[in-house]
Amino acid sequence: MSKIVDSEIIVRRMTRSDIDPILTLDEKIGQGQSKVSYRDLVVTDPGGPLDFSFVCEHKGVIIGFILARLSYMGLPLIATCVIGAIAVDPDYQEQGIGSKMVNKVLDRCYNEDVPRARALIEEEDTELARFFQRLSFQRSKFVNYDNVAIADYLPSK
Repeated sequence: MSKIVDSEIIVRRMTRSDIDPILTLDEKIGQGQSKVSYRDLVVTDPGGPLDFSFVCEHKGVIIGFILARLSYMGLPLIATCVIGAIAVDPDYQEQGIGSKMVNKVLDRCYNEDVPRARALIEEEDTELARFFQRLSFQRSKFVNYDNVAIADYLPSK
């Protein structure tokens, strides 16, 4: 693990030029298996008005990223920042980088008058759930129901 000092860390809004380094980092984290695709990142429109994504840099190298997007949910519709993914280079984990990125997202929510942030977490990922609970996130009263049968109708890639 690479030990870093706070003054060497920069957390900034994601831009389109970050896509390739993020994909490289995601592949490193997944040990050759990427969970994020180029399409996933382009669709978020990095740096766009609905994008709440950030990257963390150490000496000019991206060592973490958080994908978040503004959405309108429920009735009545309420502006909600949805955090879909967070990742930190394994060499830099356990140093508060994830927390710094989440806090940047929350700061942006505050500055944009977005009253709610939601993290999407797989039910079995208790470690990630504990991480968000430490940052004052609570289990939602909403339950998601996904229809994955749509994939049967999509053309093969």
